[in-house]
Order: sequence, then C-alpha cells, then structure tokens
Amino acid sequence: MRFFALCVFIGCQFALLQSAQAAQPIGRLFSTPAERSSLNYLRQTKKVLVVNPAQEPTLKTEPVPLVLPDAINMQGYVKRSDGKQGTVWINNQALQENSGNKEIQVGSLPENGNRVPLKLPSNGRRLTLKAGQVYEPENNRVTESRSYSINKDVGRISDEDAL
Repeated sequence: MRFFALCVFIGCQFALLQSAQAAQPIGRLFSTPAERSSLNYLRQTKKVLVVNPAQEPTLKTEPVPLVLPDAINMQGYVKRSDGKQGTVWINNQALQENSGNKEIQVGSLPENGNRVPLKLPSNGRRLTLKAGQVYEPENNRVTESRSYSINKDVGRISDEDAL
C-alpha cells in the first residue's frame, strides 16, 4: 500500500513539473515583422507571396482563366459482363470506362447501382450522373434532360419541349 501511495505521489510531482515547463513561452516563430505580415496576407488571400528579407514582399500571381465546359448531358451507358470496359455516352460522344476527353473524365462503372462517376478536369469537380441527367457547371445544378413521350394519336415520339 505504501509503495502504491509513493508511486502516485511521484507521478503527481512529475506531472506538475512538466506542466510548469510547458507554461514557459517558446518565443517567436518568425523573427521579422515582414515575414509575419506576409503570412497573414497569405492566409487571407490564398495567393503566393515571395518574401525577400532585404525588400518588401512582392506578389507573384499568374491568373489562370477557369474555362467551364458546356452542359454535360449523359445519354446512357452499357456495362459489360465479360470483364471488358463499358461505354458511356456523354454529349453525343461515346467514351470508354476509365477514359475521357479534354472536358470530362469517366470513372469506373459500378457493379451495382446506376450512377456513373465523372470528373471535370477544368475545375477538379467530381460528380455522379444517372442516364438522362444533365449537369450545368455555370450554376452547379443537376437536372433531368428533356422528356420524350409517345403521341398515342399518331403513334410517333414527339418532343414535349419543342417550340
């Protein structure tokens, strides 16, 4: 019992010693006011600053225009059961699974499910679309494509959204 009380007493003393040492300030992380102000500016603007201790900080930015693609219309897809890559039809263009073009990258088709993973290289956005859906990058919305119906009187397919 005495041994246990002695161990608890020594442990408490050790903890108090450690907390007293931790309370001491570690000093400044950056020594000059120019370095501190440049870091504050970086946090606020997320731009690259080049700091030269002999001069004032200079801003180095190269504006990269963000070119968003047109609406991405997924017409459909075919999953193959023989292990070969499936095909996805996007904007009236057939793309193989795990491939893409300059506007869009197609991921692996899921075994179960009906959503196709897509990636936009222009802004790095990832999304999943079902067959018949349209993604509009300018307002970041997914909508259903225009609906088609069968005209029972004539027996033809007509576009309801036509003028």
